[in-house]
Amino acid sequence: MVCTDSHAHLSLVREELGDEGLASVLAAYSEAWSACDKEGRPGPLVLDPGVEPGDLASRLELLGKEGVLPPFLRLAAGIWPSAESLASPGTSLAALEASIGAAHARGFRVAAVGEGGLDYHHMDGSKAAQAELFEGQIALAASLRLPLIVHTRDAAADTFGLLASARTTSPVIIHCFSYGLEEARSFLDLGCWISFAGNLTYKGSAALREACAFVGRDRLLLETDSPYMNPMPRRGKAATPLDVERTYRLAAELRGEAVEALAETVSRNARSLFG
Repeated sequence: MVCTDSHAHLSLVREELGDEGLASVLAAYSEAWSACDKEGRPGPLVLDPGVEPGDLASRLELLGKEGVLPPFLRLAAGIWPSAESLASPGTSLAALEASIGAAHARGFRVAAVGEGGLDYHHMDGSKAAQAELFEGQIALAASLRLPLIVHTRDAAADTFGLLASARTTSPVIIHCFSYGLEEARSFLDLGCWISFAGNLTYKGSAALREACAFVGRDRLLLETDSPYMNPMPRRGKAATPLDVERTYRLAAELRGEAVEALAETVSRNARSLFG
């Protein structure tokens, strides 16, 4: 079963599995999309996020032909809080905006801004620098009227605070959600979507599972975060979007839903966000 993957780093999948590995993923989604199209229903999507200010052009070249992507694929552009990007947040943000502008000038529009946010686990820069880089992306998403894909690790309170202060009108996706029910309630109260990854299947994920069972159908997404977070029983192996089905099956069980119905729900949510 080929399912929508709301967050997969396909260029990194290629690094891990080579050209053939990436090609097999794209072929499987193309086949699934065509089959659904023949049946008159939308097929599964894959959203490929950005992590560096200038990586949009290279990803578009890798995944598209002459600036045209396969119908199941969407690209975002954003800045993960790395040491390099945090060394000069203003410079990084200017480069990101320029790369998006260049793509738009060529007739290609990104589907979202991100992933960007706060990471207090790796802590590759000060909290102030991380906030500056994140706030810049919140503002950019608002100005472009695009969804915002948020990375947040060990930083729930500050992530919530910056989003609440910004009062952004952009749709906000909390990707690879790693908190519990209380945090889920808070982000949902802000109007956020919540996306669960393969760690939902890991031992000791009781808080995540409780949150997944709680999130309303209209605010739920599922992802791999490929090539990371491969769902059990392949934890530790490089993941691709084809692995996301196992996360769907557990999420469906937790929520008391049929997996086919859950797949339709998540695909519908992804299309409403990313087009």
